[in-house]
Amino acid sequence: MIDFTLSQLVMRACAVLLISTVHGFAMAAAAGALGDAGPRHDGRLSIDPLRHLDLLGGAVALMFYIGWAKWVAIDPRALRHGRLDLLLVIGVGFAAIVLGVLLLKFGRPFLLPLLPDTAAATAFALIQTIIEVGLWFALFGLLPLPPLAGGHLLVAVMPKLRDRLPRVEVFCGLFLAGLVATGWVTGALAPTFQSLLEFVLGEDVRM
Repeated sequence: MIDFTLSQLVMRACAVLLISTVHGFAMAAAAGALGDAGPRHDGRLSIDPLRHLDLLGGAVALMFYIGWAKWVAIDPRALRHGRLDLLLVIGVGFAAIVLGVLLLKFGRPFLLPLLPDTAAATAFALIQTIIEVGLWFALFGLLPLPPLAGGHLLVAVMPKLRDRLPRVEVFCGLFLAGLVATGWVTGALAPTFQSLLEFVLGEDVRM
């Protein structure tokens, strides 16, 4: 059962803001490095969380741990290798989250002894929340459905879809929120998530 206490909601909110920023910045930086300056002009090459936060995706994550960041508009025509580079941009976004949670995991043993007992317990819980929410973001984001990062795979296959996405993004988001709320996403992705979580934590995890 998901914990809806105030402390847990605050921790999940912190996790959503951090993860959205890491993911959005990484994808924008990758797109820029590959030739598309659009995300930089859109303000996505920023560490301001509000530029990367998707309100619906963030709200869903507050309730169910699973959510998504704001869609990063990328023009495949501006990329150095065209649509193939979209795959690399998606991979960079995924890797940025995984590397981020690995950094937190390895840094936690050095941080906690420096804190008083109460603060250490809070920090441990916060880092654990960031790790779990982050891995759900990374895994869920690979699905080829907008406004998830994996939605760029559809653009790679059907380039004309890019200009239509802004008109249907809200409806797609509501559809994804419904899938998460019904438990379909957690049921379908739980085994993969558990394997990814065990890889990051380096220990057996019982769901």
